[in-house]
Amino acid sequence: MENKCNSVEYKKYDASLEAEVLKIFTEAFENYPLFYGIFKDGFKDENKFLSFYKYLMKVIFKATIRKDECFIGFKEGEAVSIVITESPTDKPIGVWDYTVCGMAGVIMQLGLKNTFKFMDLSDETEVAVKSITEPRWHLYFLAVDPKHQGEGIGSDAIKNFLIPSVKENGGNLITVTTNSESNVNFYLNNGFSLVKEETLEYNSKPVGNWTFRMDL
Repeated sequence: MENKCNSVEYKKYDASLEAEVLKIFTEAFENYPLFYGIFKDGFKDENKFLSFYKYLMKVIFKATIRKDECFIGFKEGEAVSIVITESPTDKPIGVWDYTVCGMAGVIMQLGLKNTFKFMDLSDETEVAVKSITEPRWHLYFLAVDPKHQGEGIGSDAIKNFLIPSVKENGGNLITVTTNSESNVNFYLNNGFSLVKEETLEYNSKPVGNWTFRMDL
């Protein structure tokens, strides 16, 4: 599938794009509470933490795209954004997906106990979404290259790529969750309604969780 989002053209991900896509994915979620904030204090060496963070994001990305569709936005030939969606018929991402994508390396750095705490927390963030019984398309990730944030690429991706794509496939409900309070107004301003606001926890560290839906 190809689609144009104003000056951004979306193309389906292929492995030849992995290096540039992982760079965007990693940099876009820097300081994100679920992937960055809850782990940072556990590393005394900042370089070791950043190495761990990059590795973790690679595992998450590769595991996610085993089951869900990934599209890359190009602006003037440069990859600038990532949209990953789960359709109503997609199988859920499981432990095996993470295992074959390198979870052993995460366990080596976090320990088995903390790794499973993180996996449990990740599952908790989706509880409100999964309680919705209607067929839904879930926006797993929307990432914009930090160099291009503030240009309206994220909003255009929702309005001119995601919504038309879901409608073309017969869908009428989109859900999304975020763990960053700074994203709340972004989703509200782009047509989503807040379903649930809650506070989760990882090793006594609070993690905000906001669940949204958009009825088309």
